[in-house]
Amino acid sequence: MAMSKKRRTAPVTLEGNPGKRIKLAPTSPLPTHTSHSIDIQPILAGPPMSQAEASSVKKGRDQQTTAKLSEPSEPLRKRPKIHKLAPPRPFPAVAASASATGPRSAHKEGKNYICLTRKTSLGAYMRRCKNLIIDDGYKVLHLHAMGAAIPLLLQLSCALPPILPFSKDEIHTEITTGTVELQDEISPDDEDEDITYRTRGKSTLYVIMRIGDGQSGADIQRKEISVGRSSPKHTKPHTKKTAGKREVLVFEEPEQEPEDI
Repeated sequence: MAMSKKRRTAPVTLEGNPGKRIKLAPTSPLPTHTSHSIDIQPILAGPPMSQAEASSVKKGRDQQTTAKLSEPSEPLRKRPKIHKLAPPRPFPAVAASASATGPRSAHKEGKNYICLTRKTSLGAYMRRCKNLIIDDGYKVLHLHAMGAAIPLLLQLSCALPPILPFSKDEIHTEITTGTVELQDEISPDDEDEDITYRTRGKSTLYVIMRIGDGQSGADIQRKEISVGRSSPKHTKPHTKKTAGKREVLVFEEPEQEPEDI
């Protein structure tokens, strides 16, 4: 008997037979759950109100708001009036030897004492100091600043040496810091009360800039004149001949200078 051979069918792939379609058995769809939305606004709002009730509720709310607005608030505290008094000057504005009522151009002493303020620019102070040193012959500058003008003084002390015709070794700078007490005048709102004062501190900076030995030509000449006036004059005795051939010694007295009253 001849044995029959069974042939196995090759697995079907889409790549091998792209034109052949495979029919798939329909599958039952999965059960879907539907969500039901419930409007809870009517539940929270409660039972419907009539028009009269709604108007009464609205009227009550308006009365509450007007009552809150009409409540007296706390009185606002008025800020006291503070008048800042002028700070004390580190040195007088006019030298003791100069006339305070005369013109500023006539002052020859005390021009090298400068108080810096923010109202004047750095360039103006540089020109002023340069003219004092070169034209007027000053060798010492006294510069003073207080509070917000301190940065301006630091800039001036650093910018001034390069524009002067002197070497760095000849220019010496001394810096001193300090604090000055200022007074403020507090005027109360009530006229019957007295005016009070308060004290506060403010930072200061004092810079002394010297060139060389710090003595100008005018100072040296003034010292020589004062020394010459104080020293007595030495005169040689004169001889006078007479008829009897006798020599008479005559001594001259030193000239007396009028004293300053």
